[in-house]
Amino acid sequence: MYTSGEALRDYLAANDLETDERIKGYAFDPQPPEGEAAQSIEIPYPRLCAVTWDYDEATGAYLRSVQGEPHVDGLTDEQITAENVVILYAPHRKTDIVEDSLGNTAIDIALQETTGPVQVCRDGVCVAGNWQHEKPEELIRYYDDRGDEIALKPGTTWIELVPLDYEITLDGTII
Repeated sequence: MYTSGEALRDYLAANDLETDERIKGYAFDPQPPEGEAAQSIEIPYPRLCAVTWDYDEATGAYLRSVQGEPHVDGLTDEQITAENVVILYAPHRKTDIVEDSLGNTAIDIALQETTGPVQVCRDGVCVAGNWQHEKPEELIRYYDDRGDEIALKPGTTWIELVPLDYEITLDGTII
């Protein structure tokens, strides 16, 4: 199924469903924040899925690798990059939903109406804080330890969802 923005607007107008709902977007700032050095980020996902993000000063973006090999886009054959790498810690719960022919089960990641730790990495630094998701219709927000919203760098953002007990490594130091 597919449609266009124009067709959706016409449908909403024809059925008196059009509303002027303003949603708040993320905070962006091209200026680098103060934070802990984060030239290299290691995320210990299990079974051949360990992820590393290495900051490339020339492009101002992080380069993603999996198991030590560049993670490349299947369409472009270029290494995946992101200006922002958000490490979001959330409860992971086992389910009885079978996902594949090997019998692996799905994981329920609790993100609705909750909060937890976060690290927002950009410009070679990492800002620690908390994420909040108060209402299903709103964006997840990222706040530093002072309670100020953490501004993202304009560009691509990659969110890594990790369990609460994961030990992430920044520049060789477990945090």
